[in-house]
Amino acid sequence: MKHLNLLFSPITDHTKANYSKVAMALLGFMLFASISCGVTDSQDDVSDLEQAKILFEQLTQDPDNVIINFPDDDPGIPIYARVGPILNQFFVSEGQLVIPFYRAPECISDSFNFLSYYDPPAAFGCELTVEGEFVIEADAEQGSFPIMAHTVGSQVPIWIVDWSEFQNLLESESVTLPDIEALNPIKGIAQQYEEYLSPRMDKHEVIIEAAGIIPETDQQFTFNLTHRSDQIEQISLVIE
Repeated sequence: MKHLNLLFSPITDHTKANYSKVAMALLGFMLFASISCGVTDSQDDVSDLEQAKILFEQLTQDPDNVIINFPDDDPGIPIYARVGPILNQFFVSEGQLVIPFYRAPECISDSFNFLSYYDPPAAFGCELTVEGEFVIEADAEQGSFPIMAHTVGSQVPIWIVDWSEFQNLLESESVTLPDIEALNPIKGIAQQYEEYLSPRMDKHEVIIEAAGIIPETDQQFTFNLTHRSDQIEQISLVIE
């Protein structure tokens, strides 16, 4: 009954001191709870892209890592577009497959099979539609994937095709640019494109935020994606 005695006992100097201690403890608890809730809410409000940005900046500040710019210091990844069976990188939103092109589509050979994904060294001969930087360990072996890459662009082709029709192409085990063209893709241009990529297979992650126009119809579109391992965690395609 010690706490009851404190609450109902006569108010003496000793009691006042105890009241003071209890009040301070309660105040501290309430402040801590308020701060904790604020931190949680703040973290919940941080987008996947912003979290990736924080991680990328931390990696660039690590003295054991180096930063390499592309295309100035490196030709970039030897692929044309981020679409393919590796880790199930088919970005489908409400029946629509979204294909971001890292290199100019008109440069891609009509015979290239997108399901092959990589095309070195031929892909290096096609102009990049993006630029950026990647961070990698200073002592990494040649040919190692970077830890993380940050990619931006202001004229990035993004094609949108019907997923069910594209799946019919997959059955042939060959998907070429003329095959995709035959699906009458919606051809957008992302005027704002930002991506954070963690390419290592055990921690693979793709986060994209893009916005732009569809010149043929004068419509605007936005595209947002979080893809981890071989699963889409969040995707949104809006055409207005």
